[in-house]
Amino acid sequence: MLTRDATRPHTGAGLAGAVLTALGLATVAVGTFLPWVVSGSVLRDSYESIAIIRSTRVLDGSPLALVVVAWTLLIPVSTACVVAYAAGFRRSAATISGVVAIISGTIAGAANVVSGGEEVRLGISGTGPTTTLIGAVLTLTGVVGVFVGRRGRATEHAGGEP
Repeated sequence: MLTRDATRPHTGAGLAGAVLTALGLATVAVGTFLPWVVSGSVLRDSYESIAIIRSTRVLDGSPLALVVVAWTLLIPVSTACVVAYAAGFRRSAATISGVVAIISGTIAGAANVVSGGEEVRLGISGTGPTTTLIGAVLTLTGVVGVFVGRRGRATEHAGGEP
């Protein structure tokens, strides 16, 4: 359930968390367009790699097909998170941003583990996965800041009876 908490003032930590979250989401988005796969002298971003996976039907019927769908939704969902935060749905936007960061960070981290560096002629490139992983870490750090910087209702109604 989306809860609008735009009427509460920002705290310094909350505002810094929101800015860091937006910066992290933008970094994740940029990282998905950087090289992920290297094949000879050809570099492919994550979306070109997904197109090849879909055309070869390697993942048909596999639960991993859901990962491919989730990956293609990273940028629209990230954009929606930034818009939701601007509209005042801070906690909801932070929660969804956290999910985006976990999905993108897990995939990017796994790709970083299997990448063979930049001298490899066939395999995972390090540029895209590394940038995406950095963005995911920034996003999660920002999400923590959003929740830590949230002012509770008790401080708004301090003292006396309700």
